[in-house]
Amino acid sequence: MYKPAQWRFQFWKVLSILMLLLLSVAIFATEAKAQETCLQCHGDVGQKIERSEHSFLSCTSCHTDIKGYPHPKGASLDKKESVATCSNCHKGQIADSYGSSFHGKAVHLGSEKSATCADCHGAHDILGSDYPNSKVAKANVPQTCAACHEQASPGFAEGSEHFKFAPSGPGAPMYYTAKFFTWLTLIVITALVIHIELQLYHNLRTILRERKRGE
Repeated sequence: MYKPAQWRFQFWKVLSILMLLLLSVAIFATEAKAQETCLQCHGDVGQKIERSEHSFLSCTSCHTDIKGYPHPKGASLDKKESVATCSNCHKGQIADSYGSSFHGKAVHLGSEKSATCADCHGAHDILGSDYPNSKVAKANVPQTCAACHEQASPGFAEGSEHFKFAPSGPGAPMYYTAKFFTWLTLIVITALVIHIELQLYHNLRTILRERKRGE
């Protein structure tokens, strides 16, 4: 037999679970209604999303700034916002490796020409690389890259993306290249500082020597 205190605990426990279930249903219904509203105008986009890897997401999962219709000016995501939106889910190595890449650094510095996640993977028609019609399928990579790199060759498909900078694996060449230039920069700056100090020391000794001669 449960004691009164245990009954109260069980009651609030069951009530909390029911409240969470009701809240989940309400959120799902709201998302479904919002999605239905979006598809009244963006039906073609909705069809692409349904066939994509993101079919479980709603429009407002990515377009978080859109709360109603008509859309505010600038509703389309800019480069930085686009990357930040993708990084909300794709954290860790994927986001870090993009941020360390030439594309990621350029976007971070304000470039409007450098590629974002959507430029390579697509925006509403994202498919895994094992799908033949995916933008990042090996056979399609040169064409995808050619959107920015006019001279993109089949060799573009041989490169590795989203690799970890490490002493071994696909990221090893970039890892050692970065290490080399880091040390080269430090050595050159150190040598330059030493050279300047020696030159100043030499000039000071010359001035002092000439003063002694003048006396």
